[in-house]
Amino acid sequence: MTELETCLSYYLTMRSCEYHTIRWGPNSSKKDGGGKGMTISGPPSANEANDISKTDELWMEDNMTSDEREERRLKIEAMLGDGVNPADSAIVEGFKSKASNYWDDFYKRNGDRFFKDRHYLHSAFPELGNEATPFTLLECGCGVGNSLIPLLEVNKNLTVIGGDFATTAIETMRKDPRYVKANAQKMGDLTGRAFSEVWDITKSPYPGSYIKGGEPHKFGENFCDGALLLFCLSAVPPSKFSTSIANISSCLKPGGLLLFRDYGHLDDSQLHLLPSCVKDRGRILDENTYVKQDGTICHYFSLQEIEELFVKAGFKVLELEYIQRQYANRGEGKVRRRIWCHAKFQKVKDEVRDGGDKDDESFVMIPSASEAQQQSASTEAMPLKVDDSDEEKQKCACIIG
Repeated sequence: MTELETCLSYYLTMRSCEYHTIRWGPNSSKKDGGGKGMTISGPPSANEANDISKTDELWMEDNMTSDEREERRLKIEAMLGDGVNPADSAIVEGFKSKASNYWDDFYKRNGDRFFKDRHYLHSAFPELGNEATPFTLLECGCGVGNSLIPLLEVNKNLTVIGGDFATTAIETMRKDPRYVKANAQKMGDLTGRAFSEVWDITKSPYPGSYIKGGEPHKFGENFCDGALLLFCLSAVPPSKFSTSIANISSCLKPGGLLLFRDYGHLDDSQLHLLPSCVKDRGRILDENTYVKQDGTICHYFSLQEIEELFVKAGFKVLELEYIQRQYANRGEGKVRRRIWCHAKFQKVKDEVRDGGDKDDESFVMIPSASEAQQQSASTEAMPLKVDDSDEEKQKCACIIG
């Protein structure tokens, strides 16, 4: 493998990672001295020009200004012309009813080759890498296990449970040797550190089961410490957001964490997808919700929308921010500006949410970042970054998802 191929391999593997910069250029050193080479360092930060094309980096932080965001918003408004004008209700219902079929077809075409393993999650969400105490994680829309399986290797005290409504995705994950090994691992009278089940989050709580004492048992309610919702809710029709979140919430223990990332409003992929949807109005399902060429749905969120959905469902906001990146495609001489929504929520105990027993010692609310700063001036807490302004999985080197 040439050094350039090695660089691209690293890039594809870590394209979602917030903690590395990959550089390729004459200023990058090689062990044998001089010439072009590859270096990996981080984290990157935007330079004063905020233009990756003037650097030798493959990605960098993006400081998109309010004027630039407004320019994007107006561009979308101009493309829509006379308004959103969603597709006929019969067409919308057709895409909704066949959603699992479209995703199943996607995994039949691509298998486990499309998405790369996400090796950054224990850094983005430190709870997932903490081996001090056992942690049970449920992933909603787990695909072929690109998130759960790498986490098994990082945290030996982690039990993972995956659900996806694409049958082919679950079947593919169950064939992964790493999954097979974890699924058979004995833990006392329990069998398995990895479980999976075909699951449509828009229809029911998690339907899977586990083996204890040689007998199957339903997971039921309040069984997991955390839930991972990674580029999943965007594939659900907006009319089913609330039901989906309620079904996920029923699986979480009181005080459990919901870890969220998804596409943000004004992301480059939205601007690239919209023109083809404008030509075919049958692919515009709702505001900021479109149907891709392969029939799968994609919604682009604002932070305000996310906050309203989860607070209404009984969650407390711990973290909520946009993640903005610039990615350089050197081969095509293009720069892509990506926007994702990052959030961390805590399930509020029913009695607490209703104003009842807040002194139950068995239930510990995690303070939000702003509350933590107020509680202890000596403890540095990450500030809550909320941007209230408006705001594909297409296979290319600068897509994350």
